[in-house]
Amino acid sequence: MTKNLLVALLTLASGAARAQAAEPQPAATPPAETSPAQPSEAPPAPTEAAPTETAATPSIEERLTTDEGKVAALEEQNIETKSDLSLLKKLKISGYVQSRYQYQQPDEDEANPGVHLNDGFSRFTVRRGRIKTTYNGDMGLLMLQVDIIPTAVALRDAEATLYIPGTKQNLSVTLGQMKLPFGYEAPQSSSDREFPERTRVVGAYLPGERDRGLRFNGKFGVMRVAAGFFDGNGISNSNFFGVDNDKEKDFVGRLGFDLKWISGGVSGWKGTTLGKRTTGPNPDAFRTAYDRDRVGADLQVYLDLLPLGGTALKGEFIGGTAYQRNNVEQLGIAGHGYYALLVQNIGIHDILALRYEYFDGQNGLDAIESGSRLGTNNAIGTLGIAAIHNFGETIELTAAYELSMTETVNGGTAKDPSDNLFTLQLQARY
Repeated sequence: MTKNLLVALLTLASGAARAQAAEPQPAATPPAETSPAQPSEAPPAPTEAAPTETAATPSIEERLTTDEGKVAALEEQNIETKSDLSLLKKLKISGYVQSRYQYQQPDEDEANPGVHLNDGFSRFTVRRGRIKTTYNGDMGLLMLQVDIIPTAVALRDAEATLYIPGTKQNLSVTLGQMKLPFGYEAPQSSSDREFPERTRVVGAYLPGERDRGLRFNGKFGVMRVAAGFFDGNGISNSNFFGVDNDKEKDFVGRLGFDLKWISGGVSGWKGTTLGKRTTGPNPDAFRTAYDRDRVGADLQVYLDLLPLGGTALKGEFIGGTAYQRNNVEQLGIAGHGYYALLVQNIGIHDILALRYEYFDGQNGLDAIESGSRLGTNNAIGTLGIAAIHNFGETIELTAAYELSMTETVNGGTAKDPSDNLFTLQLQARY
């Protein structure tokens, strides 16, 4: 019995020992032992990085040096910006567009002058499309202007101007293609004119208003002087476009005054042109030199009498030889003409203008006719009225009606043609 009991105890002890050997998982669970090992290696890293950041921190002197460099760079940039702005202030780009609707009463077809029409016709046109660039420096001025319209792109102005030193820009010399210094209406900008087109007499003696040459400009108190030497053919003479046909220079100049409320001047033109006259009673066998002379006088008066706005009165006379008709010089033929213009401001947005102009293409000779048509040089008087409304500084609308009256022959059969013209013009500029 005792022996059996001892065997049972040994058996139980052996089973307990095997049971302990068969349960190794609690003792061999690795995660609990592995995870604490990782943090024990991580701490050294920040311990090594901390001394590096501390060493890169700049000193006060270094920071001051860096800030001074930044301030110097900003000052340099500021100087460059001021220089660029100064250049931009001297550069001016401007321009304007004049678009029109016109209704005309012709007595002949434009495409076939031999065909007479009973009714008028209308048309849309872009009369002018100007882009102008001006750079005004301390010692001189550059001005370039082109005209871009559906039928052509043309150079209008190409001026290089030198301000004479020590004259505060009151005296200057200009070389290039420029407006002729003659009269008042020809040099006036088309964007400032009350009527859509210049008068017939100015168009005859100064077609295109420009020529290539050398011009002197001077201000002496209230006096104004502009004079120079030019090729003489202008920019629209179809037979001599861009050339000097006689190789001689024409002198053109104006002496004027400006008292603000009244201004005016006298103008002169002395030159020659070389050509062959093929019509008239004495046609030329060879090219012949003809005088190309003009004289002119102009006056402008500005009054502030009426409560509704300012009033302006303007007038001009021009007479001389070798004027142009349809861009062809009328060699040896003398004529004259004039205009009178009344301009009345109504408030700050509206203007009314009344103009009468007259041009005699044969200087007092009797009117002529051939068959049922009047002579092309017969005197013409035109009465026009224009109403202008400004929509701010950019847009301007003009409605103008011009009544033309051609001189007829006493007892003749040809009648004054119906060639009145209505123009509605919208101008935009910047």
